Amino acid sequence: MKKGFWIILCMFFIPLVTFAGNMKLHYDRPAEYFEEALVIGNGTMGATLYGGVKKDKISFNDITLWTGEPESENSSPDAFNVIPEIRALLDNEDYEGADKAQYKVQGHYSENYQPLGTLTIEYLDDTAGISDYHRWLDIGNATARTQYLKDGKLFTSDYFASAPDSVIVIRLKSENKEGIHALLSFDSPLPHSSQVADNEISVEGYAAYHSFPVYYKAEDKHRYDPERGIHFKTLVRVLSVDGSVKNRYSDSRIEIDGSTEVLILIANVTSFNGFDKDPVKEGRNYRSHVEKRMKCAIGKTYDALREAHIRDYKYYFDRVKLDLGNTDDDIAALPTDKQLLFYTDCKQQNPDLEELYFQFGRYLLISSSRTPGVPANLQGLWNESVLPPWSSNYTVNINLEENYWASGTTNLIEMQYPLIEFIANLSKTGRKTAKDYYGVERGWCLGHNSDVWAMTCPVGLNEGDPSWACWTMGGTWLSTHIWEHYLFTLDKEFLCKFYPVLKGAAEFCMDWLVEKDGKLVTSPGT
Repeated sequence: MKKGFWIILCMFFIPLVTFAGNMKLHYDRPAEYFEEALVIGNGTMGATLYGGVKKDKISFNDITLWTGEPESENSSPDAFNVIPEIRALLDNEDYEGADKAQYKVQGHYSENYQPLGTLTIEYLDDTAGISDYHRWLDIGNATARTQYLKDGKLFTSDYFASAPDSVIVIRLKSENKEGIHALLSFDSPLPHSSQVADNEISVEGYAAYHSFPVYYKAEDKHRYDPERGIHFKTLVRVLSVDGSVKNRYSDSRIEIDGSTEVLILIANVTSFNGFDKDPVKEGRNYRSHVEKRMKCAIGKTYDALREAHIRDYKYYFDRVKLDLGNTDDDIAALPTDKQLLFYTDCKQQNPDLEELYFQFGRYLLISSSRTPGVPANLQGLWNESVLPPWSSNYTVNINLEENYWASGTTNLIEMQYPLIEFIANLSKTGRKTAKDYYGVERGWCLGHNSDVWAMTCPVGLNEGDPSWACWTMGGTWLSTHIWEHYLFTLDKEFLCKFYPVLKGAAEFCMDWLVEKDGKLVTSPGT
């Protein structure tokens, strides 16, 4: 009785839009937490959307913005000398002693994936008279919207992340003839400076040149130096159809005054130039690149930017359809979070929700895996913390692989290219790890963590639990993606190019195995 009444009641509060049968995540209130927000991305830049009414917060990421520098030193230079000792202890069934000795075969932790910053749109009008609030993400065309009525007049915020034009686009539009009154500001948790001119906020900053994970006991988790680490430049350009846009030089903000339609373009480029390039001495010319991107984008209309974005996205997304049946209209009309509650708590049948869940995985991969040599990380490419869980790194004992298991089976094989190129990078740093930590002269290996610098050493800093810190099979496990990529494509040119990577992973195994009781075994192993 209560459930049925609640469903009927909710139906009366959705007069503006109908969601049944659509590929949309939709909600009837703004997001309060990161986990409730909607995400968009073009494979390099990402945005997290909250859809606020008084303040709309949009946080940004760039998949190449990490702490750290290229791998340069071995923190445990004599580690390989301990391997015979560990094997002898294991042969004597002294497992406690072997565990203690294993601490000597540990290097540094991975670096941390970093947030870029947050754009805040503060609306100066009061929130009285707001009704019929909705926000949604349409994964069918990779666009998002927040909309509501203000004194009976429609207000909309549209968002998308364009891969063809390398910008994130926001359009604010009001049917109220008095227009929009708002202040725009951009802030970053990283060291940075901001200035405003010509209706554009320009931000420059840099990440730490070294950091520790959140769970490591160190008072100073980040080490900053303006002459080291990955640098970035972000541009936020505001274009008004009518009304006025004012530069507030005193606090680097932009004021929108009376415009009924406003276009906001965001572009960012970092100095990251490859896993083996110093981001300062050999870095990318990020300033000129971001300025060029913005110059190209402002020369196009909103409709042209949106059309190019949707055409590019649907080229990949539309390859797969899934039809599991139809959900009752009264259930489909409910916000997605309410549908999830009914699905889990009440076992409410919802084939549309299952289809949405399946396609959402494809959406996330398209949105976060289109940067050469930089695959999707633990959180895709969305992160708001300078010390994210597990450093938001590449956890290769399963998590990185899981991101890509569906790339072939759901017809998104191109999205695996960044991963394949990353594996090739790992095979280069992994040769040194094989020799320095394990005394293996042939091939390459990888521990259970990595980062944008293609780190391959076992982690732990001589105090990590060996049960997880001292795994050696990351290279062979990850390399299966090369072979499966070939099975899906039958591309022999591809296989010839990456065959040395496969061979190197196998060679490490051949030289790592030892004979015991007539069998070849890994020792030590976990």
